[in-house]
Amino acid sequence: MIRPEPRLRLGEAEARELAPLVAQWLERGSGPADLAQALLPGLPAPVHSAVAVLRYRLERKMPPAQTAVRPAVARYAECAMCHDPVPRPGICGPCAGLAPRPVGVGSDAAAARTGADRARAALRSAKAVGLNLGGLAAA
Repeated sequence: MIRPEPRLRLGEAEARELAPLVAQWLERGSGPADLAQALLPGLPAPVHSAVAVLRYRLERKMPPAQTAVRPAVARYAECAMCHDPVPRPGICGPCAGLAPRPVGVGSDAAAARTGADRARAALRSAKAVGLNLGGLAAA
């Protein structure tokens, strides 16, 4: 809980003067607790000008601007019709009628093992680039 500080009383004009600085702090992701931590500790015993002390601290302790977070780029695309992986967004050759659909050869156990290996590899690569998949990528 943030307690009022009697040495930092401001008038309305002074508060309006400091409002743009406080807005910058809030735009940079700071909250009321961050502002209190930057403004309140270590105040001089006699505060001669509350607005000057607050302005100085708001300017000098301003947090860095947050960098824009770029959305993750998909490393693969899926066929819009059959959802098979394709190199570019759209439909795959077999769905477009340009190539025959490959037929899987082998036992069901071999296909399951291959699929499981592919899924594990995809989870490991997602974990390696920092994607949070909860408990899925624990292995």
